[in-house]
Amino acid sequence: MRKTYRKEIIFSMIPEDVETILDIGHRENMFGDNYQVTTLDVVENSDITQDLNKNQVLDLPSDSFDIIVLNQILEHLPTCDELIKEAKRVSKKYILVGLPNELTWGTRIKYLFGKIDQEGYIPYGHKHRFSIKEIYNFINQFFGEYEKKEYFGAFTFAGYLPDKFKHFLATKIPKLFSKEMYFLIKVKKWKKYY
Repeated sequence: MRKTYRKEIIFSMIPEDVETILDIGHRENMFGDNYQVTTLDVVENSDITQDLNKNQVLDLPSDSFDIIVLNQILEHLPTCDELIKEAKRVSKKYILVGLPNELTWGTRIKYLFGKIDQEGYIPYGHKHRFSIKEIYNFINQFFGEYEKKEYFGAFTFAGYLPDKFKHFLATKIPKLFSKEMYFLIKVKKWKKYY
């Protein structure tokens, strides 16, 4: 099965020394047979079913997984301080964070004409709206530094473009053409249990 553009980016972020993954808020088991994966989400088909809106304490031992994946989940939580603290505790080595840029060029045009993607009460919808600048601020606030970053090029009419060209635009003009950003953070033991 061919990996999609998004999966290629995510797989490129995973270091070679990773064997075990805790995928929090997984969309599907994207890591398949490549790793020993445990999934955690509010949906029932997860290995661990937990509503992080109500409880962010992970009932897992410290240093349980090589990498904790927080892909497109943090923006759905009212607060994520506790979950990030727990991710640092449970990770042996790394945390992979994926956050959405809510202000790609197509979204800006929609807002200009009064069309908002999410309105009203949505229990599991986005609670936070990130721009590229706010993504960097968030990573700096909660992690301080990162090992690697990557942009994911997705925007209005991007489906008609080759992946390499989308990626070029996302890398060169992320504010308008990068729908998501990914960061690989190395967990430092001295910072882990603050």
